[in-house]
Amino acid sequence: MHGIIESLSPESGQIDWKWVGSVFTFYVVVMIVAASVLLTH
Repeated sequence: MHGIIESLSPESGQIDWKWVGSVFTFYVVVMIVAASVLLTH
């Protein structure tokens, strides 16, 4: 996983934590929405 993140930004050499955080937040929101949809049906 570390290599995948580094391959996305080889020119900077540093991980864009704002991008990682936004993707993680989006994933959490999608999982919460999916769980609520499954529970309500």
